[in-house]
This record gives sequence, C-alpha cells and structure tokens, in this order.
Amino acid sequence: MCIISGATFIIAALIDAVFFLNVLNMFTNDFIDAAMLLRMTYESTLMFIGYTILLFGMLSSAFSMLRDHRFKSNSKKLQIQFIILSSFIISFFIARTFVVLLSADINPACQLWMKGYRVHHFFFGIGLLVIGGWLGHFQHGRRLVTWISAGLYGGGLGLVVDEFGLLLTFGDYWAIQSYIFFVLISQFFLITLLFESYKVFNASRA
Repeated sequence: MCIISGATFIIAALIDAVFFLNVLNMFTNDFIDAAMLLRMTYESTLMFIGYTILLFGMLSSAFSMLRDHRFKSNSKKLQIQFIILSSFIISFFIARTFVVLLSADINPACQLWMKGYRVHHFFFGIGLLVIGGWLGHFQHGRRLVTWISAGLYGGGLGLVVDEFGLLLTFGDYWAIQSYIFFVLISQFFLITLLFESYKVFNASRA
C-alpha cells in the first residue's frame, strides 16, 4: 500500500502537481502547508512526500523479514542496514521538524549559542558519527553494541545531511541540496538494504 501511494505522489508530481494538489485540497490543506513549511515547489513537495512514503514501505517490508524466524539466523547484516537507514531517516525528519518549529518562533530559546556563535546541529551529527565509528571499531562482535553503533552512525549522518544545504550555500538552510543529498544517501542505504534482503532470502532457501 505504501509503495502504491508513494508511486502515485511521484507520478502526480511529474504529470501535474498543481491539479493533484487542488484535488487533495478538497480534503485537506496539509500538503500545501507542507510545501510552504519546507520551502519547496509543489512538484518537489509531492515527489519528496512520495519518496518518503516509498522508503517507509520498503522499511516495513524489511522489518517484517527481520521478525520472521526463517530469516533470523542470517539477518545480522540486514539488521545493521535496517538500523542505519531507519535512524538516518528519523534524525533527518526530527531535525527538520525542530527547525520548522524554531522558524515559527514557537521556542527560539532552544537555539544553542556559545560565545556569540550559534552551534548548528550538524556538529552534534559529526559527534555521533565519531562515537558510532569508534564503537563499531571496538564492538568485538557484541550485538547490542553493534546496534547502538549503527544507530549513532545513521542518526549522526541524518543530522549532518539536514544541514548540507546550509554548508554548501554558506547559510541557506532551506536550500534544495539538503533534500537532494537526503534522497541520494537514503537511496544508497536502501539499495544495500534490498541487496542484503535478497541475500538473506536466498540463504534461507538453500
């Protein structure tokens, strides 16, 4: 269902985004509001929403495979890929939601400043990447530490990618580059997840 819904949004964006949004506007204004909040064109908003729905659909399928006892014995790498992609997506959207709330002047006191400099959350992302990499190097096969390392890695990367546009444009947080890098990196993780799922499926049949 998620795959069909996501594909519908993407196809609608390619054909006629304005018409599709007007149809949706008969039921809810949320999609137009989303375009305004995300500072994106209607076409880009529909494509991004559709792609996100597709991602969650793929993750749901992978999660179902992880819960199936037939695949558990060969699913160690699949678990790691799942955690990395999930934490990457979650941290990206949490960061973007937080910035949207700050932009709405709901709670500007949450901004962190040190000696006149604003500390952006990509610094925290870099910190999580360092800690996750360090744990991954010294985990010695312990499953829980491996999961934590994967979660920190994906979460840290999500925070960094959320401000890719800001870094590349020297200040424009809402630059389209952040969304582009999110799609590219999540596609890479998704391909590795699907490839690992294919390997696990074949191994279970052997």
